[in-house]
Amino acid sequence: MRAWERIPIRVQGRITVALPLVAVVISAALALNGNLTRAAIETDIQRKFEMTAALGNLSSLMVNAETGMRGFLLTGQPEFLEPFGQATQQLPGALAGLSALTDDEPGERPREEMSGRLRELETLTGQQMADLSFQQQFVARGGSPNDPEIRRHLEYGKGLMDRIRAEVGDFQAQERALLDDRIDEINAIRVRDYVSVALALVAALATRFLAWFLFRRGILRRVDRLTTCLRDRREGTPSALVAPTKRDQMGQLEREVHEVLRT
Repeated sequence: MRAWERIPIRVQGRITVALPLVAVVISAALALNGNLTRAAIETDIQRKFEMTAALGNLSSLMVNAETGMRGFLLTGQPEFLEPFGQATQQLPGALAGLSALTDDEPGERPREEMSGRLRELETLTGQQMADLSFQQQFVARGGSPNDPEIRRHLEYGKGLMDRIRAEVGDFQAQERALLDDRIDEINAIRVRDYVSVALALVAALATRFLAWFLFRRGILRRVDRLTTCLRDRREGTPSALVAPTKRDQMGQLEREVHEVLRT
């Protein structure tokens, strides 16, 4: 309090006004940071949903291509090749979309793991489509669907599809794990925002009380002292006014009153 009383009244006024604003500024800064962080996390969550959907689309394309080719081998009817043709056309775009989503993964280690899985998927799907194309050409050249060569390719293709399903499943599991982490981060930010709001409220009340206390112990105390001295002088009661030492507006008033009381 001695240090506070040595501060000029103009500075005291600025401090008492600024103290409550500190809590508001801190709360606003925390809220802004939380909103920006939450927006970035929500964008990544959306990307993970898109990644999961894109992986499901890739798996569907490969399953439909394999199923269509088996239907063609069994019946010899060209309409069964439509899913294979669609997969041939759509597969490059599906893989490019997965590659773009993988490049947008914010974490370096998860991004590297996803890139490795995607390269493996590109290799497996390429091998599967090449094998299905061989089966089509083999039958188109007059080969029999019951030929042992076709049977070997069917077994080979089944193994490829099993590996594709496994890779897609692992990829989706990784995305779900990362999604859970992001949701945990969102929840943590929400809790932090609640805590920061509560702390800001407490700090605002505390600083407002401190500002009031300092104002009362500083300015009002000096005003009360002057009022008491002037009242005592008017009533003829002896009183002593300490000589002012502060060179502020209040100090000027105190010096004037001090000079009046001395006369």
